[in-house]
Amino acid sequence: MRKLGMALAALLLAAPVWAEELVQREVLNTQPLSGDDGMKVVVSELKLMPGGRIPLHTHPGDEHAVIVVGGLALLPNGKEVAFAAGTPMFFPEGQVHGGVKNVGDAPMEIVTTHIVRADAPFTVAAE
Repeated sequence: MRKLGMALAALLLAAPVWAEELVQREVLNTQPLSGDDGMKVVVSELKLMPGGRIPLHTHPGDEHAVIVVGGLALLPNGKEVAFAAGTPMFFPEGQVHGGVKNVGDAPMEIVTTHIVRADAPFTVAAE
């Protein structure tokens, strides 16, 4: 019984590492916004592995995104949606978004461009 308890404890401690590996964001470029030193532009590639879920969140600015490699996703409302490559998305400043889980069998890839306040946290959790 003690071995089972230790195994469960190890599993729980490792869970956050798995969660991070299932959602991978690589910042490709960050530059100040022309004409506005208080804003910056951040271009990233997001990989959502099978079983990975993007937490609900907001940004201190606008997010533009394009699905590069699509897949089947579960939305927060319980609806499954097939996202096709080339699908554009837009989330204005402060809009809660995310909560999407990859329920397919292959990674989904998204390129994002954020225009955000330079002095604010990039992401604010909304869960």
